Amino acid sequence: MKICHVINSLNRGGAETHLLDLITEQNKNGYLIDLIVIGEDSRNIISLEAKFSNMGIRIERLKGPRMFNLFSYIKLYKIITRNRYKVIHSHQPRSDFMIYFMKKYIKDFRWVVSVHGKYDTYLESRNFSNKFKKRFMLSLANYWGKSDAIIAISDAVRDWVLNLNNNLKPMVIPYWVDQTHLNSKYAPKTDISIGFLGRLNKNKGIEDLLEVFNDIQDENINLKIGGHAEESYLQYLNKISLEEKRKNIHFLGYVNNRKKFFDSIDIFVFPSFSEGLGLVLLEAMSFSKICLTRDISPMNEYLTDESGYLFINNNQMLNCLEEAIKDFRHDTNKIKSKLFKIEEVVKKSSVASIFPLIEKVYSYE
Repeated sequence: MKICHVINSLNRGGAETHLLDLITEQNKNGYLIDLIVIGEDSRNIISLEAKFSNMGIRIERLKGPRMFNLFSYIKLYKIITRNRYKVIHSHQPRSDFMIYFMKKYIKDFRWVVSVHGKYDTYLESRNFSNKFKKRFMLSLANYWGKSDAIIAISDAVRDWVLNLNNNLKPMVIPYWVDQTHLNSKYAPKTDISIGFLGRLNKNKGIEDLLEVFNDIQDENINLKIGGHAEESYLQYLNKISLEEKRKNIHFLGYVNNRKKFFDSIDIFVFPSFSEGLGLVLLEAMSFSKICLTRDISPMNEYLTDESGYLFINNNQMLNCLEEAIKDFRHDTNKIKSKLFKIEEVVKKSSVASIFPLIEKVYSYE
């Protein structure tokens, strides 16, 4: 089967990482795959282009980054008509809109949409941008009705899609994670490293985490923060941290070696306010890390009080973090029980159980 994936860029994020995993598996199973990228990759974030190229995947770049560039549509039309794909799988709103437009003029391909998040809930500092995003998503939800299949990556994303357009019929197919790093071995320790990984912005809750860390009265706790941030925002994050705490806070920048990062921490905190799935939380669990996350869907569908610690506000985050630190040092049975529950969840998120679901979506049955 000849498949084409379309995505905004190849800068590493949840959607891009999943696409890499998906194409890797499709490549193993003998699919013929092309990849169309709307625009250039940001220089500040690691690009996955080399990983796709090393698999022999042909990558076509359009005249991006904006989806309203006429030359992008002309090139996209030529690529699709020349290659006669059986399936075109779009990822992210700009890509969805462009394939919707192509579908008006080219009928002989199956269009699959993956919705990787609750897009209009990832609010920015600019009100105009937020208002435009919400209006655009209402229109896009109608365009999704022209697709042949819609994949939502979690129940929360499915419900969000239906709230935009209840005539749609999205099916939930989550991401999978590597199972090879699961390791339930655990030994109590005094010096504890707390970790956060993700793009540094207000939506991810990084400001809340730093404010809570200010209130931890323990010299033997350090905080490792991985992820890209604009220089001005990084300066702001430094300002909200107490001067006496800064020596225990380590901003790592973009983390390329994720195994090295997870091996270096004991407790992972994910305070994001809105996620489609929260892949990095699931990834932390796949490294058998004790995790704390905000008690909202979909994160609380993966992590519960039995397998981790849930919080709503900063006071609860502080209480949970202090409890997790105390448990990690002194309550071996409790930590081992949580690690066992984590392993059960991760094993349900295997490629063997999830990839066949995507194959069914691609079929014409």
